[in-house]
Amino acid sequence: MLMNKLRTQVKWIMAAIVVVFVLSIFLMYGPGGGRGTGNKDYAVAEVDGRKVMRSQIEAGLAEIAEQAQNTQVTSEDLPLLRRNVLDSIIIEAGLKKEAKNRDIKVTDEELEKVIAQIESQFPTKEAFMQYMEQSGIDEKKMKQDITDRLAQQKVLESVSGGVVVSDDEVAKFYESTKDLFFRRPAGYNVNFASFGTKDQAMKARARLSSGAEWDKVLDEVSKDVKNSTPYGKPTFVAEKDMAGPMKVLMDLPLGKLSPLISATSEDVLLVVKRSRSPERVLSLPEVKDEIQKMLKAQKERELQQKFFQEMKSKTPVKILDPSIFPADKAAESADKTE
Repeated sequence: MLMNKLRTQVKWIMAAIVVVFVLSIFLMYGPGGGRGTGNKDYAVAEVDGRKVMRSQIEAGLAEIAEQAQNTQVTSEDLPLLRRNVLDSIIIEAGLKKEAKNRDIKVTDEELEKVIAQIESQFPTKEAFMQYMEQSGIDEKKMKQDITDRLAQQKVLESVSGGVVVSDDEVAKFYESTKDLFFRRPAGYNVNFASFGTKDQAMKARARLSSGAEWDKVLDEVSKDVKNSTPYGKPTFVAEKDMAGPMKVLMDLPLGKLSPLISATSEDVLLVVKRSRSPERVLSLPEVKDEIQKMLKAQKERELQQKFFQEMKSKTPVKILDPSIFPADKAAESADKTE
């Protein structure tokens, strides 16, 4: 049943809802934010003395549905999902109180940086202000919401700060998973440059075909390049991925420049196939940094999850409408047995 399958997934969704504060601001104040939830609204719970409205729960469900587009959600799953939306509200309330107790401050520069990121979603600042006005968004309240979330993010950073991953931990993880995670299929090391139009790519190709150096040409046309690799740092492409528009690379001689490749309607590629790489297991030095980042992130998540549980246990919660949280006791029992 999907209920059991989603139980673990939803916990990570809950964490994401709380951790990614800037994303939540984007959803609230970016284009398409501020969705309506109908006219019938009432308090379904109280968190630390503050009422939680049905509309807040349903808005949270809508955001989860957007993030889990490939997962089929049925009516049986809704109680558990509603409970996890409520959990995210409980955690946010706890984080807000913790930020106040720790006297955490947010600078004007930090606030303006987030506002600039939101504005960048719009063609112009005027378009952003017009959207704010038409949507009835109060600028002062928006800034306070952003400030609160940045302060809460700092709380989490302090909780998970100082995490260290030892070389021994990295080596043990590598030895136990190298055949599963670090076996690379046969393929080629290539340099590539992506352009927005065929005309831009054609001009660059003409310069490269005349013998000009890769890095020099890309520097000359940098304003037209969407993405690229420096000549000294080629990237790997597996043979199995050389299909569709990329199939032309299979027969491309080593060291030769490819014809224009229309990877998508908005990406035209130029590729140089540098060398062949047989199937092999990547060495520890090649993947050490990647493993360290992964293990560090895992440790940080574990510390944050523990902190979330502590805040949940300390935050007073009163369910006012048990009919929409029937999975509440079952979820708590499952948490205790995991």
